[in-house]
Formats: sequence, structure tokens, C-alpha cells
Amino acid sequence: MLKLKINNQTKNDAEAHFAIVGPLLRTRALNIIAGDIGSNRNPVNVSQTVTDYLNDLLLGDHLKNLICATPDRLREIAASTHIHYPTFAVKTNDDHKVLENLFITSVYDKTGFKKLEFIKRIDFDTCAYCNRNYIYYLSGNVNRPIKPEIDHFLPKSKYPYLGLSFYNLIPSCSTCNCGDAKGQLDPIDNGFQSPYEIEQDDTFTFTYKADDVAILSPIVRKYAVTVKFKTKIDANNEVLKLEKLYQQHSDHVLELIIKSKGHYAQAYRRYLASYKEFRFDDLEIDRMILGNYAGKEEMHKRPLAKLYQDIGRELKLIK
Repeated sequence: MLKLKINNQTKNDAEAHFAIVGPLLRTRALNIIAGDIGSNRNPVNVSQTVTDYLNDLLLGDHLKNLICATPDRLREIAASTHIHYPTFAVKTNDDHKVLENLFITSVYDKTGFKKLEFIKRIDFDTCAYCNRNYIYYLSGNVNRPIKPEIDHFLPKSKYPYLGLSFYNLIPSCSTCNCGDAKGQLDPIDNGFQSPYEIEQDDTFTFTYKADDVAILSPIVRKYAVTVKFKTKIDANNEVLKLEKLYQQHSDHVLELIIKSKGHYAQAYRRYLASYKEFRFDDLEIDRMILGNYAGKEEMHKRPLAKLYQDIGRELKLIK
């Protein structure tokens, strides 16, 4: 799992996101207050509770504060809202349905919220939950862009009013966002942490256990290596099945182990440093030796980069 950083740039991104979805939400909320709840095919009742909530939301910066709320604040909003408005969490209740119509059906699922632009703004190339899959996007076909999934960290099935909050939307791969993994799981119930909430990139660190690979043709013995976590968040590991999934990549670790035998890294490093046609800096040489990005700021750029870096340092292929 990789950390998504919160800094001045992401705060600016959150405000840019609000500039897009804020007016859409405000217009739709005013229509709901006026009695327009959409299709008569499945009529719902707009209660006084919801009307009061929406009127309060439209005061001052309340809506902006909801959309731009940081992860710790999102948890506070979720806890407080469920105490004061318990019906909002019940999918079969009309109050929940009205909020779902406002935040999800009318804005999140409509073209007014440009998901492709949102994903570009995050500027992350692999799934932050697992770092196993690319989340590249293509926008060549305006009507059918290719884009990764967006996970509602606090699920929209329970927290519809957080359905457009910037830090609640995590670009992810289909494996992590599927029903057998993260899906609609509520992180508040089990200690699952958002990529924005993990303290540092070393919250998850890899190690390995290996049988004797000093035999003829060791590279074919993929299962001679067991990938393990040295440090982890138990809830994230259990929900996303990360350690089990990373067992499928033990051949990558085996290749790094083989590289560490003899003087491969030292010899290749000297060769690249002396190469006259190109000039490589130390980080670029590390990347060539690993076969993956070697800088901590680059881990999101290629699948398994965190695994390569942790094991590469353990094997002393890189510093």
C-alpha cells in the first residue's frame, strides 16, 4: 500500500474539485428542497430532517467544508452525522435515498462530474491500495474514456453524503475495489486505513523467506520464495488479501535474489557509471539494476515498485 500525500497541491486540487461539483450540488439541493426529487416511478418522501440538513449544508462554507474535508475530518463527519441523522445510513430509508439522489445519482454518476479529470488530478499511476496494477487512463474517445475505478473509501452505501468528498475518492484497481476485497466494506468498523491516512511509505514493508536457491537452474523454482510483510496494517492486509496476492509475484523476488549472488550489482553499476554514450545518475543506475523505479517518490509509477525497493535494499542491490 502506498501513501497518497496531503500537501498544498492536493489542497488546491480539492478546491478545484469543489469548484466543479459545488455548483452542481447546490443547484440540485435547492431543487430537492423545492420538492423535485426526480422520477415519479419510485417516489420518495423528502422529510423535514433532510430539508433542514440541506438548508444547513447550503449555508456559508458548509458544503465546501464537506467536499474538501481531510480524511480525519471525514471520519468525524461520518460519526457525528450518524448520531444526529441515523436514518441517513439506512439504504431502505427515504432520507438515505434522497441523499443518494443528490450526491451520487445526480452528480457523481452524471457527466457534470468528470471522473477522468479527477483521476488525472490525483496523478498516481498504480493502485495505491496494492501497487500491483496500473491505473492508466485514455481520453481519446470523449464518450467512452478508459479510466480506472474510483473507490469510495467510506462507502456510498452507508455515507451517501460523502459521495463526492475529494479525499474519500481513491482511484483503484478492480481487484482491490471488488466485492471480495474492499467493496462496500466500512473502514470505521475494522481499522482499515486510507492511502491518505497511512503515516509513511514504510507503514508497509516487504521481506522474504527463501529456500536454498543455489542449485542448477534456480530461476524456475518460483515457489522457493515466500513474500512476507515485515510491517503492515493488519486490517488492510486482511481485507485486500495483500500478502496472499503478493505470493503470486514471488518470481520477481527470486530474480532479485539471483541478481544479488556473486558481484552482478557491483559489476553492472561500474559498467553503467562508465558508459560513455549515456550519463546515468545514481538513482537511474539503481533503477537499471532493480528493473523497476528505485526512488521513494517514484513508487507509484510502476507496479511492484515498493516490493522491488524493499527487497533490493535488503539484498544490498541498492542503498
